[in-house]
Amino acid sequence: MNNPYKVLGVNENATQEEIRAAYLQLVKKYHPDRYTDPDLKAVANEKLVEINEAYEFLTKKSSGSANRGPGSGQGYGGGYSGAGSAYAGPNATEFARARAFLGQNNLQAAKAVLDNISIRNAEWYYLYGIIYLRQGWFDKAREYLTIAYQQEPGNAEYASAYNTIRHTGNPYARQAGAYQSNCSPCDICAGAMCFSSFGVPCCCWC
Repeated sequence: MNNPYKVLGVNENATQEEIRAAYLQLVKKYHPDRYTDPDLKAVANEKLVEINEAYEFLTKKSSGSANRGPGSGQGYGGGYSGAGSAYAGPNATEFARARAFLGQNNLQAAKAVLDNISIRNAEWYYLYGIIYLRQGWFDKAREYLTIAYQQEPGNAEYASAYNTIRHTGNPYARQAGAYQSNCSPCDICAGAMCFSSFGVPCCCWC
């Protein structure tokens, strides 16, 4: 990935508060919902992917995990995969496929893979929770992410999602087939993955 500091427009000595403030400003600026033209929306999506990856990299760097483990990144000089935590349990191949589809924002394909997995473990609930989140079903996302955390409270990825989602209100309530926004879509950005560890913008976190 590009230099994450340059992507967010901050210097390399920026504090976490400054980084977060820059991130929130950029996410609001480039959120796809602000654009009606398909070409501009596509450009905004690409920009937001880059912003999300940069913010996640710097957030992990501050906790000392930016260069640890599969999928956690290799520094912006060596490329950043944004693939999320590596899963090595049952049905690892299928779960990896589901994550790959989520990385492409192909929710239906990811859902189809998960629907064919009989085991209902923490990884399954976590990934299904991400799908619900991207679809705007906040209550279902919270339910599934909570189950994932309860099954594996020691998993940092699940815990991050759970701790973030349980402290937020419902930003979207589905009514008559439409979204009714109770706050700015990006007022809840900047904590878990946006879920940017899959490299694709969605409803964000704070």
